[in-house]
Amino acid sequence: MLAGVYTGRILSILLFFNVACISNRAKEQHQYYYYPQKNVYYDPVKKNFWYSLNGARSWNKFSDSNAVEPVALGAKVLISSTDSEVYKNNESHRKLYSGALLAINVTDTTGASPGPEVAGRTVVQKKKITARKKPVEQKPKKGLGKFINKIFGKH
Repeated sequence: MLAGVYTGRILSILLFFNVACISNRAKEQHQYYYYPQKNVYYDPVKKNFWYSLNGARSWNKFSDSNAVEPVALGAKVLISSTDSEVYKNNESHRKLYSGALLAINVTDTTGASPGPEVAGRTVVQKKKITARKKPVEQKPKKGLGKFINKIFGKH
């Protein structure tokens, strides 16, 4: 009976140790890059970008297997997070790193009518320009031609 008590304690210690290891694995820190100028996150392990175009109300994922670091996103900040959805803390990241909040109102523009600056345009007919021929200048005659012109020319 004493052996059963020790076995039970050993099993409960092993079970506690196993649960502790699982919870430590769940709280493992992941490294992300945050680009405050564009409010974009990058997971260098999974090669995923997370971005929002509607004021951080929803987030979109873009996967890029290209190994080139994006220069157009500006300076980056290294962020450690236990959450795989790092963008859930976007408000605090924007405040901490002076991040920009992008809110681009995009709707389907396939049936959109042109704005007043475009609709009010009219085509102005340009006058047709014709090239005028320059009068041909007669070269002054020399020699025998000049002599004949003086004798038989217009008087």
